[in-house]
Amino acid sequence: EDYRGMGVGRRLVEEAIHRGPGLGLKTLTAGAFAHNEASVRLFEGMGFREWAHFPKVAELDGIERDLVVLGLRLDGQASGEENNV
Repeated sequence: EDYRGMGVGRRLVEEAIHRGPGLGLKTLTAGAFAHNEASVRLFEGMGFREWAHFPKVAELDGIERDLVVLGLRLDGQASGEENNV
């Protein structure tokens, strides 16, 4: 929590996007709890799109939470459902 709002997460995602192709990666994926709107917005703002939504997969503090899986193709291909592998 000490680093929230300081851009650390954004910088790490930027590095992954920048370095990924050089490491042979074609796709990045991220998982975030749906109620964590700041994280979901961060990824969506960097081009990630929602690829899956898993309802009530975890219980945190007595509340069942949904998980969102987001993905970003690094090779410029479309991320339609046929390309989500």
